Amino acid sequence: MAITLKFLINTRRENAKTKRSPIGLRILKNRKKAEGKISLVPVPRSALEFWDQETQRFTKKFEQHKAYNLMLNTLENEFHYFLREHHNELSTITPKEIRDHLLNRNSVEDTSNLAESIMSYYTNDILPDRDKAHGTKKNYKKSINHFCSFLKANRLEDLRVEDFRRKHANKFLNYLRQPNEETGKVGLKGQSVNSIIKNIKPFFVKLQYEERINSNPFIGVRAKPKKTFKPRLTNEDFRRIAELDLSQKPKLQPYRDIFFFLCYTGLSHCDAINLRITDVKNGYIQLYRKKSNVSVKQFLTKQSKAIVKKYSGQIPEDRILPKRSLDKTNLNIKLIAALAGIDYNVTTYSARRFFRQSIHEAGIRESLVVKTLMGHTRSHDMDNHYLFVNDTILNEAKKKLQKHIKLILK
Repeated sequence: MAITLKFLINTRRENAKTKRSPIGLRILKNRKKAEGKISLVPVPRSALEFWDQETQRFTKKFEQHKAYNLMLNTLENEFHYFLREHHNELSTITPKEIRDHLLNRNSVEDTSNLAESIMSYYTNDILPDRDKAHGTKKNYKKSINHFCSFLKANRLEDLRVEDFRRKHANKFLNYLRQPNEETGKVGLKGQSVNSIIKNIKPFFVKLQYEERINSNPFIGVRAKPKKTFKPRLTNEDFRRIAELDLSQKPKLQPYRDIFFFLCYTGLSHCDAINLRITDVKNGYIQLYRKKSNVSVKQFLTKQSKAIVKKYSGQIPEDRILPKRSLDKTNLNIKLIAALAGIDYNVTTYSARRFFRQSIHEAGIRESLVVKTLMGHTRSHDMDNHYLFVNDTILNEAKKKLQKHIKLILK
């Protein structure tokens, strides 16, 4: 009686946004099979070339690949141990039962309630994920805390995962929006509500992949956000920050340099602050955004290179920018803006919006070039299949942006 275990990367279930595919297993017995998703961090598209179909392992010995291989080895050992332990019963055991044993589905479903399951999801899936920034993990934790508080307030803590319905999801949405004077709970606005629900949905997606639930109860559950106007950093205000004399406040200078580098490149704080000298090749940078795993490529303008040169050889770990936390960076950028006479909040996100406005004003309008510079998802863009953004195109875009910034700072 042949019973086999096979590991595979399910590229058919690749996430359109993150470009990552889940790792699964398949049990074969007497022409019957059972498949399931292994609870590992999904594999990025860039790692697929290192997957060996013969050994069903990664050949490149990166740290994350070692972690994948170690988990797969553990599962394979458990598979062989299970066959030995149940040698006399193999004729009656189904592939599904073997799969559920390897993926710990039986024990989780029998003993875990919803509150315990979602906390386990945070501990085992979110916290170990190296591709998620520290701030992102904190946001997941806050969202899950809101969800657990909702379960407690509505006496749903012992609710099983398969018993959570659409009516509960809608009730959670209303719970987030409504204030409670007795407990001091503040009602959240639509945008904040949607951010929390966005972090809860992946947990139910995971349950659906594992076939513990039939459908995601949060599909279509969304608050209608109220549009609010947020002031954008104008060219005049940008010039005022650039001309601000910080000679008496030297500690603020690195924060202004970080802010300007973000304005010149459109990078997020976490992507820029982790850039190293080796990431700058022949005058351009190419990386995958930490938030979305989408590729960004662009030539550095003269203004960007001046900042890189300023700190060259002065920072540990060969970073090109001084390492500062996001909270401290935003706090000091607000202080700099106030000293420059700007009466609205300026943050690192203002820099990314300023960069987007700048490339438009510089005459860079080709959508695929803009998406390449910004690191936006291009999966549904038809041009992505026909147009290749080569170095010549990016270099032309750099010259236009460089000229535009020079005119602003005149």
